[in-house]
Amino acid sequence: MRREVEAWVRLQLATMPAATVKAGQLDSRLRLDGCALRDIQLAPGQRLLGNTQVRVRCVSGASWAVNLPVQISQDVAYYVAARPLPAGHALAATDLQLQRGDLAQLPGSVVLDPAQAVGRTLGSAISGGAPVRAEMLRAANVIRQGQRVKLVFRMDGIDVSNEGVALNNATEGQMVRVRFGATQIVQGVARADGTVDAAP
Repeated sequence: MRREVEAWVRLQLATMPAATVKAGQLDSRLRLDGCALRDIQLAPGQRLLGNTQVRVRCVSGASWAVNLPVQISQDVAYYVAARPLPAGHALAATDLQLQRGDLAQLPGSVVLDPAQAVGRTLGSAISGGAPVRAEMLRAANVIRQGQRVKLVFRMDGIDVSNEGVALNNATEGQMVRVRFGATQIVQGVARADGTVDAAP
């Protein structure tokens, strides 16, 4: 049964070649009747990583079901902060340091691809050597409060532009308020190039 369960788990992890699988032992006091065919599934509430449980159920020849403990480790490359970094810092490639470790021992949201982090800003400070996690990252501001921006009004296929001053920070796709003229304020959508698409 252990070999069968290990083979089933490896099949589920076929896209993760660095994973190692080791099935544990059943309670030696269990007495299971002979089984011609077993169904193997991940036990409810479990995941294919770390210390988990696989449900083995006899579907032909007897009527029993047991959970078999399985240990799954996966060696991955992940990224940590190369040095202490403050909140609001925009991450560059030099801020990240590559490490290797068992994914089962790491936070579930740890960054495995530097493209997930470079160009984003930290929502909170991070100490040197700490894993960089997805929930720490914020999209970088494309517009900053007080910055002069180009307002683009789109009407009937015609673009009319004007200049104004941003009244708030904004990431791409966020709403930004812009003052132009002496007192006029309009609202629009921040674009990656720093322009603002304003409603007519």
